[in-house]
Amino acid sequence: MHYNGSVDKSIIHKINALNREFYQTFSASFSSTRYRVQPGVSRIMKTIPPAITILDLGCGNGNILKELVKIGFSGSYCGVDFSDHLIEKSRQAYRELEGKAAFKADFSVFDLIQSDWTDFPAAGEWEVILAFAVLHHIPGMGERKKLFQNIHALLKPAGKFIFSVWQPQNSRRLLKRFQNWEQAGLTEADVENGDILMDWKADESQINGVGYRYVHLYSIEELERSAAEMGCSVEDSFYSDGKEGNIGLYQVWKKAD
Repeated sequence: MHYNGSVDKSIIHKINALNREFYQTFSASFSSTRYRVQPGVSRIMKTIPPAITILDLGCGNGNILKELVKIGFSGSYCGVDFSDHLIEKSRQAYRELEGKAAFKADFSVFDLIQSDWTDFPAAGEWEVILAFAVLHHIPGMGERKKLFQNIHALLKPAGKFIFSVWQPQNSRRLLKRFQNWEQAGLTEADVENGDILMDWKADESQINGVGYRYVHLYSIEELERSAAEMGCSVEDSFYSDGKEGNIGLYQVWKKAD
């Protein structure tokens, strides 16, 4: 049976715990591989107005801050992530930009699934909300729908939601990392269509230090439906990243005025 948000929450909880365990256990070594922004992110950042409010969901180690400096950003930025370690990396990255950054930046620990969104500051005041390589880690159709609704509530009228989702099925190399759900104590019957389990090694030369992550493979059709349900129009959609330039799907959604 495929769960869809109305089914027993225990499976969703188990998948969330799997991803949390991965990023808490491997955050240091994972962060060390993420100090260069992806080409698609660079392309998006060149379109960002210089003096706006930006909320970055899943900000990671703060590598996007240098991109903001490059475009002469002078607005306000808030980065959130559920990993304490990565938030500290972001704060450190901002401190290292002292004298170069013309913008104010704040960072806080926030879990997109477990935290209380009613506590989030400045509801309805964000001009741009970013979520690069984050949404595909949210399990359950119902959970993803709630997330989109929360994001919609935080956006200003005519605000933009800009994000990327992985498309690892487009890469032969990444296809080799698809694993059987038994590795996570689950079965194919427990998950939705498009849900996969991927492995990650802290050191490719070792068999130890292997982590597993849940990934949902979004289709263009699913994203278009979600945008419509959210009351947004899709302004842009393109593939980027990876050797073939197609392992990341980027979209720009605009909230109605």
